[in-house]
Amino acid sequence: MARYYLNTDPIRTYEDICNDKNYVDKTGLIAFVNSKIRNPHRLILVSRPRRFGKTYAAVMLKAYYTIGYDTTFLFKDKKIFQIDPALTNRGKFDVIYIDMVKFKARAQGRQEELDEEAEEKGTKPVRLDWIRFLSKTLIGEVADMYGEELVADTLADTLVNTVNKTGRQFVWICDEWDLFFREPTDDSNAKANYIELLRDLFKDKDTYMTVFAAAYMTGILPMIKMRGDSALTEFFNYTMFSPGDLAPYIGFTEDEIKALLRRNPGCRLTYDDLAGWYEGYEFPWTGPIFNPKSVIEAIEKKYCDTYWNDTNSNERFKELVSLDNDGLRKDVESLLRGEGIPVNTGTFDNDLATLPAAGVDATLAAMVHLGYLSYDQETRCARIPNQEIRGKYLLMLKNSTYSTIYQKIAGADDILMNTLKGEEQKVADAFRKIHYYYADPKAGNSEATLKETVDLAYYTAERFYVRMYELPTGEGYADMVLYPKAGKAMPLMVIELKKNKAVNTGLDQIKRRRYPDRFKEYGGRQMLLVAVSNDADKLEKEHYCKIERVQLPKF
Repeated sequence: MARYYLNTDPIRTYEDICNDKNYVDKTGLIAFVNSKIRNPHRLILVSRPRRFGKTYAAVMLKAYYTIGYDTTFLFKDKKIFQIDPALTNRGKFDVIYIDMVKFKARAQGRQEELDEEAEEKGTKPVRLDWIRFLSKTLIGEVADMYGEELVADTLADTLVNTVNKTGRQFVWICDEWDLFFREPTDDSNAKANYIELLRDLFKDKDTYMTVFAAAYMTGILPMIKMRGDSALTEFFNYTMFSPGDLAPYIGFTEDEIKALLRRNPGCRLTYDDLAGWYEGYEFPWTGPIFNPKSVIEAIEKKYCDTYWNDTNSNERFKELVSLDNDGLRKDVESLLRGEGIPVNTGTFDNDLATLPAAGVDATLAAMVHLGYLSYDQETRCARIPNQEIRGKYLLMLKNSTYSTIYQKIAGADDILMNTLKGEEQKVADAFRKIHYYYADPKAGNSEATLKETVDLAYYTAERFYVRMYELPTGEGYADMVLYPKAGKAMPLMVIELKKNKAVNTGLDQIKRRRYPDRFKEYGGRQMLLVAVSNDADKLEKEHYCKIERVQLPKF
């Protein structure tokens, strides 16, 4: 009989991956899994967003552990060979490898066959029990390979019989393990039956320690919770909240990105170019982590853009952010400004079907797992990770119930970029519009109104800057200073506000009172002097802007 899951050929797929010119060696993960072989902590569940290399990792492990194939040539020039020249455990186990996406397609195909048979016979269609279909297939493959006498009532008992006969344990590898908790299926009972199958295999310690040398499951979501607790407590979850030793294998690291650029000298992009768009996922012991799919496509196309695309996650994301769920609207606006939002990571049951009724914390936690937010373990806050993901937020908000927020955020983004480019007239025109649409009309053309207008103009500057007011500088006080955040290659900005005075007055004051002297620690960096004024006597509340770029002297 055909084999779909047990000891299937592991060579071709992983060999194709290794032959890709942009292959990144992640075989260090094998050493980690080796350390868990026959260990009490042998059950591993790794969750990360789509396009972060989950399938590549699963295929690699399959190629390494599956018995009956000589895959030494795939690993002898890799990091695992440097760590373990003996390639311990290579080809030592019966491997059950299940790609749940492919299984879903196979189950749907089988259902179509049953429907056609019923139509030909004129009988009522039989509804396929997906999980029973999976179990029967696995049992049949074991029987075909090792003998019918091993077949028992359950898959778990069949596998126990097999280990007792062969003296060899299994490695269980399941890719997209959480498919039933992210997407609807034609079998309404599949979700519950699937959990029961996993419980049968992994709940009883004696059973799983007898049958499995290790288990490695990967998906977007961690283990499903039932009544607040993990459905399978024996699995160790490595997540975007707490990746542990698996952090370097979640995406591409800074060193790996730089190595890719060296292998692509014609790309013309620099590390800073890529970091400006895609950096933002970060763990304390690894530094920046990048989405592999986005980086590879940017290198191939020689242009940074939004390349990360996953239809199912996008649709779920749209559903989440389109509702004002207990203040989610306010949180999304704060996130787009560049702020971090505290998240209680324990509020999400790891089942997207329970959202958004589960509340804001659970929704934000789900967005971290989906990759639409990153999480800082030190501050316990989530934030929008990078320019690519921020662009997806704005795109989705543009034609939603959040359209007013979109206009506010997108307008502020434009003002900041035009300021950095020195586009004085565009900045002044934008100030006038903000004053007209947002300023409190009761306040008239006061200095407080002008300050409020400038605040709104640079509403999203927190992505790159720390904002300070009335800062002592030289012989005076700067109305507003935007300090670049650590790691942000932005010019320092000093903004001076004037009412009923020529706009040049603001620039003259900055220079006359030696404001730049205050920023000696930024010696050698560029500084933007921005003067803003309005005319209280004009009905249209005319605004003016002057921008001057200077080089801070080195000290």
